[in-house]
Amino acid sequence: MVRKKAARLLHETQTIRVIVPFICFSMLYFGCAGNKELIKKKARAKGDLGRSYVLRGDLRGGLEHLIEAAKLDPENPNLQHQLALTYKDLGLYKESLAHFKKALALRPEFPEALNNLGTVYALLGKWDLAIASFEKAVGYVSYRTPYFAYRNLGLAYYNKGEYQKAIDSYLEALRLLPSYAICHANLGLAYEAISRWQLAIDAYEKAISYDPENPIAHLNLGKVYLKLNRNTEAAEELRQTLVVDPGGPFAEEAKKLLNKIK
Repeated sequence: MVRKKAARLLHETQTIRVIVPFICFSMLYFGCAGNKELIKKKARAKGDLGRSYVLRGDLRGGLEHLIEAAKLDPENPNLQHQLALTYKDLGLYKESLAHFKKALALRPEFPEALNNLGTVYALLGKWDLAIASFEKAVGYVSYRTPYFAYRNLGLAYYNKGEYQKAIDSYLEALRLLPSYAICHANLGLAYEAISRWQLAIDAYEKAISYDPENPIAHLNLGKVYLKLNRNTEAAEELRQTLVVDPGGPFAEEAKKLLNKIK
């Protein structure tokens, strides 16, 4: 009887020895998971605060909070993307490129980041790298706003002097978003570059129909009419430029052209 009790006690003791470490390990594991979630929550709060500063126009204030957020959650591609955008808006392109690349390393299928990476390359005049980024971005079926990348692709081709490719890119953007006014205006410039004057006029008129207060479209349409010696129509568009851009740079150019007509 004594031996049986001793054996049972030994067995129970051994069982406890097995259970206690498991309980300690479980508490440690779930405690760590809780801490990680708390850290991510703090990072999200810091990131939201940083974005609110950026939206208010305080880029450097926003940047400070975004950097803190990224330190808390360095594997978050969205924070890296927001950091890259903020550096871009500050004109710090080297830092912007580094964070766009980090965002893409963390999330390779990130078309928004690819498109924005391309805009930095474009700002640096690296047109081939910009084109590669835009083309990769539009290749993702998950990209919800590919018309932005197609329009940027058109701008890159236009600046390289490849006007037909620019036109094709703009047309694809407009197929996806027909009301994209600034893209219609860009298309007008591309048609001008290959002397397709009526198509340029049509494009500018489309831009104006979707955005009547677009000074670029009014000014450029007026300039096309001048080239075609259609002075009455040119004067009308140039005067409209003065109305929608009072005191602005487009109005100044319009005034000079109006004086030539007179």
